[in-house]
Amino acid sequence: METAEKRVTIASSSQRKRKRRKIRRIIRKRRRRNEKLLTAPSSLPNDAIEEIFLRLPVKALIRLKSLSKQWRVAIESLSFAERHLKIAEQHRVVHPKVMVITDEKEPGWTLRPDTDIGFRTFCLESGSTLSFSLINFPQGFFHCTFVSENCDGLFCIHSPQSHSVYVVNPATRWLRQLPPSRFQISMHKFYPTREEWKFTDSLFHLAFVKAAAGYKLVWLYNCENYNADASFPSEGVTKCEVFDFRANTWRYLSCTPSYRIFYNQKPAYANGSVYWLTEPYNARIEVVAFDIQTETFRLLPNIILAIADSDPNHIDMCSLDNHLCMSKREHVTMIQDIWRLKPSEDTWEKIFSIDLISCHSPRTEIRDMFEWSQKDMVKPSTPVAVCKNKKILLSHRCSRGLVKYDPLTKSLDLFYRNYMSRGKVTYFQSLISHI
Repeated sequence: METAEKRVTIASSSQRKRKRRKIRRIIRKRRRRNEKLLTAPSSLPNDAIEEIFLRLPVKALIRLKSLSKQWRVAIESLSFAERHLKIAEQHRVVHPKVMVITDEKEPGWTLRPDTDIGFRTFCLESGSTLSFSLINFPQGFFHCTFVSENCDGLFCIHSPQSHSVYVVNPATRWLRQLPPSRFQISMHKFYPTREEWKFTDSLFHLAFVKAAAGYKLVWLYNCENYNADASFPSEGVTKCEVFDFRANTWRYLSCTPSYRIFYNQKPAYANGSVYWLTEPYNARIEVVAFDIQTETFRLLPNIILAIADSDPNHIDMCSLDNHLCMSKREHVTMIQDIWRLKPSEDTWEKIFSIDLISCHSPRTEIRDMFEWSQKDMVKPSTPVAVCKNKKILLSHRCSRGLVKYDPLTKSLDLFYRNYMSRGKVTYFQSLISHI
């Protein structure tokens, strides 16, 4: 009786094994058939297929990688990535886009505070939403988030109150967590209270740039007692840390500027250099430039006198079409003039004058909940991009929205407003980036 039961058990197990082998054979045959269909001689040549792939968005390429091994190898090659990036840059010139990075969520989406960040892409000309991605960052930001400018579609998101440093690609939802900088470690040891944070003049903005050897993160900040580092005993006026992506480490630069950097202005990247405003010294402000190839600092030789003699709170600095731009709003007329630095760095030219006081756009200001034409507002607006019809897209450090300014009719039109931010105590640096 026992032997019969053993025979039945062995027979049933062998049947299961044969069935599993049969299923595997069927799956292998189907895979071979699919591969043959994708690489059949009657299909398009590989060069033609690659030319088609070069003009597809990143999300479509990710899906295509799973269909064929041959396609995956071609798409993941370095040469393909470089060619795809060049074509994408040309496409941006013809069809410019603007990305807003904020704590706003899409209707119907569940937002987890402090770990979820939304990436919304708009068409610059029409203002229509092109895409929205909500990405989760496992390590929170302690409700204090700073975002760099975009670099080839990549962003660096970090927090001075925690050890969180991320590089993220919103198009592919890829992210990489980096080790904390020494500045973050020092601040974490100092552990300031909420009131002490308000009076902290350290620079929390870092620059994300691309050099010939690869990408770099540059963090320039003023030397203070709370960010002292025993491993860097030669204390000067400023410190500068650079992140090496290949070594996955931060390193100090030995030669740093002898001018304190103005804490309330983001660095601007243009024409191979990063620029910072300095604090007033002898009633004059300077512009510090950092060459990303040689990793050396210098002062701009010529600065517009109207800007050099001003309060840095009344100055704005940004990048437009890979040119450094600076602007100032006059106290009396409240007209904001914008100058552009030529590549030779010896001449400035005025490119725009913005007269918001003469704007008659009460509907825009009510919807935006921010008075763009406020008469006593000396802090200038920031030009984000220039449309084909010569309208200027503007942001402001005190507003959670974007407006388009028409210099011909002197009118404002609301472009974007983050309605989810009302009543929030959390600080979030809402970044508007021209991509």
